[in-house]
Amino acid sequence: MNGRLLDLLVEPVLWLIASGSGAILAALFIKKYFKIGEEAKPFILGIGMFALFFTIARTIETIRRYFGIGSYYDIIDTNFGITGLNLGFRFTYYIISYTGIAIFYFVFERNVIKTGLKKNTRYILTIFSLAEIFFTCMLYFTGAAVWAMTGVIVLFFVIAFVPIYFFLYLAKTALSREQKIAWLIVTVGFVLFVLGVMGDLPEAYMITQYIPAEFIHYGTPLLQAGGSILMGSGFAIIYKNV
Repeated sequence: MNGRLLDLLVEPVLWLIASGSGAILAALFIKKYFKIGEEAKPFILGIGMFALFFTIARTIETIRRYFGIGSYYDIIDTNFGITGLNLGFRFTYYIISYTGIAIFYFVFERNVIKTGLKKNTRYILTIFSLAEIFFTCMLYFTGAAVWAMTGVIVLFFVIAFVPIYFFLYLAKTALSREQKIAWLIVTVGFVLFVLGVMGDLPEAYMITQYIPAEFIHYGTPLLQAGGSILMGSGFAIIYKNV
């Protein structure tokens, strides 16, 4: 069987598995929302909404790319070659996914960092996540690509790596060994998830031009699925008794 044909058969299944893992996590955390104490409700709902938005966005992108009108990289030469309905679906993917990320960061910054750690981030992660929608969409318009790409890189670096500091800080300052391990699980899951997201973005391929094909085809969906499961497991441990 042709290698690329095999990819086109296997990749959608892997992405559907990633979407399925997100759907399961969304259902579990939304269900937990109705059973948990009032203080933890906002954060648990935020996790559930993040998982739900990720599932919806990922499903839309999978359908667009493999079953509809998409192409794998959406890049022609050194520019983003995507227009019409194809572009509309891509924008929808960006809007939904980064909105879900912003919801998670909002409750994390408000309920964990500000209330729990007594630190004020001024909701920079939330704001940057929403700003990422604008910059990623602007990449597809000729004349805006250079400054938009700069914005995408800077914003993504902040929203992808700053949370790792807080997760590790929470692991270090946790009162129990179980909580420490749980925050470390969240950290590992977050890193895997971010790597999966980065590897799948057309922007990453356009910048590097040498991301291994095997990593893009098989690694990115598995990293996103595994990372989200680890994050969900860690948060479930942290909030199991509240």
